[in-house]
Amino acid sequence: MRRAGTMLLLLVVLAPAGAGCRSSAPAGETPLRDVASPEELDRLAVFSLAVMSDNKGDGPQADARFARMVRWIADAGDRFVIGLGDHVCASRANEFPGFIRADPWWRTHFYPNVADGENEFYGRDQGDWGAGGKIIAAAGLPGRKGVRIRDNGAEYTAAIKADGYRVHLVQLHYPDTGSAPFRDDSKRYLADTVGAIEKGPKDIIIAAAHSRWGFWIDELSPEQRKVVMSKCDLLLSATTHVFMRKTVAAHGDGGPLIINTGSVTFPRGGCPGGYVQVHVVERPLRLVVQYVDLMRPKRELARGKYALVKVIGGKSGPATFAAPPSDAGTAEPAK
Repeated sequence: MRRAGTMLLLLVVLAPAGAGCRSSAPAGETPLRDVASPEELDRLAVFSLAVMSDNKGDGPQADARFARMVRWIADAGDRFVIGLGDHVCASRANEFPGFIRADPWWRTHFYPNVADGENEFYGRDQGDWGAGGKIIAAAGLPGRKGVRIRDNGAEYTAAIKADGYRVHLVQLHYPDTGSAPFRDDSKRYLADTVGAIEKGPKDIIIAAAHSRWGFWIDELSPEQRKVVMSKCDLLLSATTHVFMRKTVAAHGDGGPLIINTGSVTFPRGGCPGGYVQVHVVERPLRLVVQYVDLMRPKRELARGKYALVKVIGGKSGPATFAAPPSDAGTAEPAK
């Protein structure tokens, strides 16, 4: 008994300082509960990307929140930015088109969506289906490697390589006005495109549409929905200006993570102005998805309903990080 007690004492003394203070994880698995700052998550990830929407013409000179987003995207080293539409507005000053033409990084790394705001800005009105496709040219997509633009000029696919991975992006035109804004042809294009992707262990599939009611998955036929829910990893919608997650009853937490991307400078419903950041993390392979609050003076990890994780080939759920540092920033109104 004395010898056993001595061995137990030695084990306690030799245990690493802080053992038991952090969550344990299966061998080979990287736990998010060990991550205490955005910079730690940046280092943990293989790569990251950003998603933004509903800035209605605002750019970094027009709004401090947009300027913060541009700076934080650069700080994080995000590989590219996916747009979800309403990037311009016919009734306001529009800095954004000039910004994406003039900024060398955004000119080559931004993938916009064509929505009703683009239709109104470039065409007759919001229901002028496809007229907003001119933003695709403004963003420099024609001729960009991996991009295939449809004949309708408002939809496209992009195969984007990043650190050994390939992100397959399908951008659909679904403005929130018009008698038939989400066309059957667009739905078939989505299902056919996704169904044809030979998905390997390093392929990530993202489908996006601005939408009328905030989400678009329910607009698909049962057969189309089956294809999308079985192969996609992330579905993106916009138009409501509120970040939130949707689940499909038949799939629960399975299938792709489905989110609405909020708004950079025109948030609603108590949602802060913000953008989505997606970190691709291995062991296991998963997407760590956060809605980044642009009312903060510095970039912070998201908490609660604004932090989600999607395991590739598995389920989605809340993302829980380490407790925030004591000097975490406080809310600051945009100037």
